[in-house]
Amino acid sequence: MTFVQLLNKLLRPLGVQVCKKNKYRPIYGLDWIDDAADILAARGITPRVVMDIGANRGQTSKRLARGFPMAEVHCFEPTPASCQVLTKNMQGFPNSRVHALAFGPEKRMARFFLREHHETNSFLRIENTDARHGNNTTIEVEMQQLDEYVPRLGWSDVHVLKINAEGYDLEILKGARALLEAGKIHLIFTEMNFKQLYQGQGGFVDLHTYLSGLDYTLVGCYETASLGTGESLWSNGLYVKSLPAS
Repeated sequence: MTFVQLLNKLLRPLGVQVCKKNKYRPIYGLDWIDDAADILAARGITPRVVMDIGANRGQTSKRLARGFPMAEVHCFEPTPASCQVLTKNMQGFPNSRVHALAFGPEKRMARFFLREHHETNSFLRIENTDARHGNNTTIEVEMQQLDEYVPRLGWSDVHVLKINAEGYDLEILKGARALLEAGKIHLIFTEMNFKQLYQGQGGFVDLHTYLSGLDYTLVGCYETASLGTGESLWSNGLYVKSLPAS
């Protein structure tokens, strides 16, 4: 057993892991925002537009604003109560903008489920409900399509696209097909579901097949949630547009 393996065995109960730096290649999968910044820098790209779709109350938006200080960080949240909190939480970040919008495969008004546990609000019904995660109430929200929205705002590229839409991530990406084909979205951070939670959700295989078919490569997995029996429930994946063969 190496020193690093022994150290990780001792740290395991604390949920902490030590990784040995590899001098020949980078190690991805620890902090996705750091990884995204490193990848863009390696490609000679200065990020100017960052989108956080499903920003909720700004948990990730604040980190994006700090991690990409030269970029405009656009935070999208359709839930009225969460959007109010999001707006307040982002007041200290002058490079951020808050929008009360959702995204999907097409532009329309759509039914949206609100739940006691606000982080599970979604366009989709939950399969097995309880008091906190049930399909409590619904509202109508404005849904935009990325292929139409991004050019309308005059953005030539989206350098980082983060999506956390509670099972609706693939549908959002379907609405960005033209941008993805053209390589106008450089990095995508999206939720990947391995178990069925929402009715009609896009699973990992469908999402990965869709993105790989558009020449996006999986960089790494982050914050995987698993059962004690070893079965993975969900994770987050960072995808990057593959460079043309030289």
